[in-house]
This record gives sequence, structure tokens and C-alpha cells, in this order.
Amino acid sequence: MSSHVLPGMTLERERYIEVASKRDRIKLIVVDHDCRVFLDSIGPGEHELRLLLSDDRTELRSNLAGVVKPLVDSCVGSGERHGQIAFFDAHRFVRVTRLDGRDCSFFAVSVEFFRGGDSLSRAARKYRLTPREVDVLGLILEGQSAIEISQTLKIAETTVQGYYKRLLNKTQSRNRPAMVANVLDWDGSGRRRARNDEER
Repeated sequence: MSSHVLPGMTLERERYIEVASKRDRIKLIVVDHDCRVFLDSIGPGEHELRLLLSDDRTELRSNLAGVVKPLVDSCVGSGERHGQIAFFDAHRFVRVTRLDGRDCSFFAVSVEFFRGGDSLSRAARKYRLTPREVDVLGLILEGQSAIEISQTLKIAETTVQGYYKRLLNKTQSRNRPAMVANVLDWDGSGRRRARNDEER
């Protein structure tokens, strides 16, 4: 594990690494506002994930930095602890959380895999989606734009927009990021409900 920790850096280092290690396939990287890497939980044998970092593990590769930097800027600009969530590729998403630093802010960047099939099945049942709505939602979860979805499904872009509006309505979401968060149960409400049902 890399340990590029600045003097005076007052984040709960061990706690964040512990949380990252307990959640399935999550990898944590701590960066500053300029996306320089100070800490990561990527193991030496995880070659695919090592490609996210420079050879000396002090910088994010440009493809990841291009996703992370706007999320960091969103945290700074809004003053919120949590930034928005963005897809890195078709199977992984990135979320950013501001950490407390004495002299400057640091940000925990988690790179997480999502199990789209499980999420889609759960969403289809929970929100009573039609098969076509599930198709559109699956492509949204992969990060495709309306134009890309229309090309993939061979339907008009206006038709895609219609499905998009229905999905927002059915999932009771304000916008696309909120819809993705609801479908993937990022707030854990689905898991809490399941536990409460089991306890009854």
C-alpha cells in the first residue's frame, strides 16, 4: 500500500483504508485539489487498477484525472463534503468525498465496480419498469448519452428522451445522477429496508 502522507495531514487514514477494504471491490485513493496522490489502497498484484496511477503512484493517469478533477472542483465549489458521482467506464464509477486537512483539503476518491445486472433486476421490480425501460436504464448506467442510446437501440433520440423522463418519474429522481444513485442504492436505503424486513 502506498503511503504518501503529508506532515500535518489530519485525516483518519486507517479508518478510510479499513472501510475501503471491507466494501467489495472498492479501491480508495486520497488526492489533493490538484489530484496529486498521497495514499492509495491498490495492492501490488492488482495490475488493472495500478494502471489508474502513474508509475511512481503520485499522480492519477489522465483518463481518471479527467473524471476526478470535475468532482473535486464540485466539492470545493459547493462547499459540500460529497461530490457528485461519475462513471469512469462501463463497469466502474468514481465518487469523491472531502476529507479534513489542517492546512488544505484532501479528497477520498473511490473507484467502485457496480453489478449492473443485480441493480437492473432490483430496479425493474422496485419501480415496475417495462423491458424497454430496463434496456434504456441499463445503457444509462453504462454512461451512454441519449444519442448513443438511440444508436444502440435503433430508436429516435426523442423516444429516448421520453423513456428518460418516465424513468425519472418512476424512480422519483430530480436528475440523471440522482436516478443512478437511486437505482444503485448508493444511500443504502434498500439494504436498510431489507434488514428491517428480516428483523420482523
